[in-house]
Amino acid sequence: MNTKELISKSSLIYSNKQIGNAIVNIADNCNSTLRGEEVTILPVMNGALIFSGQLIPRLNFNCVLDYIHASRYSNNQGQPTVNWIYKPKKDLIKDKIVLVIDDILDEGLTLNDIKKNLIDMGAKQVLIAVLFDKKIDKIKPIKADFFGLEVPDAYVYGFGLDFKGIGRNIPHLYAQK
Repeated sequence: MNTKELISKSSLIYSNKQIGNAIVNIADNCNSTLRGEEVTILPVMNGALIFSGQLIPRLNFNCVLDYIHASRYSNNQGQPTVNWIYKPKKDLIKDKIVLVIDDILDEGLTLNDIKKNLIDMGAKQVLIAVLFDKKIDKIKPIKADFFGLEVPDAYVYGFGLDFKGIGRNIPHLYAQK
């Protein structure tokens, strides 16, 4: 399946303009909360790549940038444990304020594991910024400190989120029908 076929079988959830406005709001909230601080920023790859690329230039506090590569998904299926592919060096975390940037807060298991790992590495404070917060019928183990838009409990893709490996580059957010 290609992206054109995928989109034809989907519903638009948010336009690129709506997403852009949400990113501006997230940046404003981060800036007011973290004003005057030095913050280690850690986008979660691969999904947060597009979101963080638009959020980070809007942040007006001192930033040190690295990333995290951790996932609980394989072939679009959730797995019981988080697979860590890359962790930042401890000296970027220990005694630092850390801002984790992710594309979506789904069930919260991966972000919860990431936050616990960063605290174990000695982070002074760990804040979470997500572009999308999925409305699900479960209590999540973690909440985002900053989030942009709520999405329905459906398979969503676009703007960094993929559908079976495709669609991350689509500028809007869609839900598969």
